[in-house]
Amino acid sequence: MTHTSTAAPDSATTDRLFDTAAELFWRQGFGATTTREIAAALGIQQASLYHHIASKEDLLYRICVSSLEPFLADVPAKVNQAKCPLERIQVFIHAHLTTLLQHQQRNVTQLTESRSLSARHRAEVLALRDKYEHFSRSTLENAQTAGAIRGDVPAKYLNLELMSILNHASLWFRRGRALAEDQLAEMFTKVFLDGAAAPSVRPRVTLPDLAVDRKKGVEEKKPARARKTPLVPDNPALSRALDAAVGLFSRKGYAATSTREVAGILGIQKATLYYHVESKEDLLFLICQSSLTQIQNDVETAIRDIHDPLERTQALICSHIESLLRDEAKHATTFTEMHALSEKRFEQVMKLRDAYENFVRSVLQEARDAGVLRQDIEVKYLSLALLGIMNRVTVWYRRDGPLSPNQVGRLLAALFLSGAAAVNV
Repeated sequence: MTHTSTAAPDSATTDRLFDTAAELFWRQGFGATTTREIAAALGIQQASLYHHIASKEDLLYRICVSSLEPFLADVPAKVNQAKCPLERIQVFIHAHLTTLLQHQQRNVTQLTESRSLSARHRAEVLALRDKYEHFSRSTLENAQTAGAIRGDVPAKYLNLELMSILNHASLWFRRGRALAEDQLAEMFTKVFLDGAAAPSVRPRVTLPDLAVDRKKGVEEKKPARARKTPLVPDNPALSRALDAAVGLFSRKGYAATSTREVAGILGIQKATLYYHVESKEDLLFLICQSSLTQIQNDVETAIRDIHDPLERTQALICSHIESLLRDEAKHATTFTEMHALSEKRFEQVMKLRDAYENFVRSVLQEARDAGVLRQDIEVKYLSLALLGIMNRVTVWYRRDGPLSPNQVGRLLAALFLSGAAAVNV
C-alpha cells in the first residue's frame, strides 16, 4: 500500500530517519526490513512514519539521492580548487572517501539496494551516478592529457579501478577500529598512483593487449563463454534448482523471491522442490557455500605450481576474476544476499569468506616478504584494496564489452601492481 507524505520533516528528523533505515537495510537488507521495524527503531508509531515518507520504496529512493548529492556538490567543489591534474586526483580521492564515510550506511544502501527501486526512481538514481562517474572519469582524462598519469590504459578502466578501491571501503571501514579517513586516503592514493609493487618490480608488470578488440569492435569474434560450474555436481536436480534460484535472487533479491517462483522456473510443483531443500534459506545457504568454496578452489589450483611471488600474485588476481565472471550471478548473489541468512548459517558463510580473504592476504604477505610488494603499506590494506578491485568487477563488467574476463584480470593485475602514475608507463 502506498501512503502520501503529509509533512516535510526538518533536517535533523530526516537525517535520523535516513540513518536509522539505512542501518537496518545494511544489517537485514531492504527486502527483509519492514516499515514497522523502522518505526520501532525510531521510537514512533508506524502510522507516524508515513507523515515523512510515502512508502518504503520512497524512503529507499530518498536515501539513495541523499547519499549521491554530496558527491555531486562537495567533491567537485574541492577538486576544482586544486592547481594541477595530479593534485586534482589526490584531492578527489580524499574528498570522495570522506564523503563516502560521512554517511557510510546510506552509501552502502545506495550501492547495494538500488535494484529494489521502481523503474522511474532507479533511472533517476542511475542518472546521478552517471553524472558523477563522468566527473571522476574526466578528472583522470584531463590528467592523461597533461601527461600526469599513464595514457596506455583508457580512463574508463583507471576510473573503475579507483572507484572499486574507494567504494569497497564502505563495506569494511569501522571508525575507531581502523585508520582515520585521511590516513586511508593517503594509502589509497599510493596504491592507485604508484601501485602495490615495489619500485624495482614494477617494470616487470606488463599490460595485456587491449587494442585488438577496441579496433575491431563488434566484428571481433568473442571467446566462447566458459561453462558455469555446477553448484552441486553430484546432484543435477538440486544444481538446477539452485541455478534457478540464483537467477531470481540476482534479479529480484532474496526477500522478494518465493519458492513457488523457483519451482515455476523449473516447471515443477513447489512440493517437489521441497524434496531437495527444506526452505528457501537452504537455497541461499547452498549458493553462498558453493560460491565461496569454488572461488578459493579455483585460485588455489591456479597458483599451486607457481613459485615466483610476482607471478603468483598476478595469477591470483586473474583466476579470481575469471572465476567470478564465469558464475557472476552466483557470486553477486552471495555478496549481496548473505546477510539474509539466519545467524548460525551467516556465521558459517562468514568463516568461508574470512578463510579466503586470509588466503589472499597470505599470498600478498609472501610476496611482500620476498620484496615484491611495497613495504610502506600494511598487507591488510593492500589486501582490502585488491579485494575491492576484484569483487566489484561483477558490478561493472559486461559480457558484450570489449574485454574478455582474462583480459580484465590481466589488466587489473597490472594496474594494481604498477599503478597509474606516468612514471610507470
